[in-house]
Amino acid sequence: MHQSPDKREFKSFDGTRLTYYDHGEDLDEEAPPVIMLHGLMSGGRDLDSHATRMKEHGLRGYALDLRAHGQSDGPKDPAAYRDQAMARDVLALGEHLGLKEYSLFAYGLGCELTARVANLGGPVTRAVMCGWGGPPANQLDLYASDEWAAQALCLASGFEIDDPDAIQDEMAQQWRKHADNKGLDRFALAAKLRSGDSREPGLDPRTIPFPVLVICGADDSNPHEFAAALPNAKGFVVEGNHLTAGRAAGLAEAAAIFLAAG
Repeated sequence: MHQSPDKREFKSFDGTRLTYYDHGEDLDEEAPPVIMLHGLMSGGRDLDSHATRMKEHGLRGYALDLRAHGQSDGPKDPAAYRDQAMARDVLALGEHLGLKEYSLFAYGLGCELTARVANLGGPVTRAVMCGWGGPPANQLDLYASDEWAAQALCLASGFEIDDPDAIQDEMAQQWRKHADNKGLDRFALAAKLRSGDSREPGLDPRTIPFPVLVICGADDSNPHEFAAALPNAKGFVVEGNHLTAGRAAGLAEAAAIFLAAG
């Protein structure tokens, strides 16, 4: 049973107020730090059990509520998500904590930010990237495509419309329902999608210099293909699909062992 983390706040590089959760205040000051990044429409508290496993291995987890998620501010202007803002938030948290270096644990959207933090020269020693698999070129082509840009705008419209029953697109219906069920700020999510940030340079993970463990569910993408394209990475498969693999037995343990080895 995990202990509730200490909830804290800081102001990021542009003044946006962000919330994070410290899972190891009672650990030794020398405990290796891990910045933990959740997926889209999730939150830092969704990583509690993973952070508990990290702590059992002597690691101090700091789980960030990304902007537009959890208890962090959600700007309604798409410009607030451009220029790699969400990745710069990760760097800002490290600076706020006074960390000279740290590792990353990421799921989904957090993997996108991991690649960007690496390409921005962040002081990362190693990372676990969950839910990003297959050939990296497929991810890059997807985000750079006109089709994804059009879909992102469709999803944004689904967040903005008053009556969710009026949404025609099936994916937009699902995303809106999930956001409403979790009580997320749908207008902030719409601004994120309208920003076009996924198409910005800096997303390519194939030059990540530090060791990476890529974890995917057996019914999701292939982590081994993704890992093979990185300079220093290996894949690991757990049960489940993209939505369920994060709760799969063995994921948190494999991640903690890998990060503690650093």
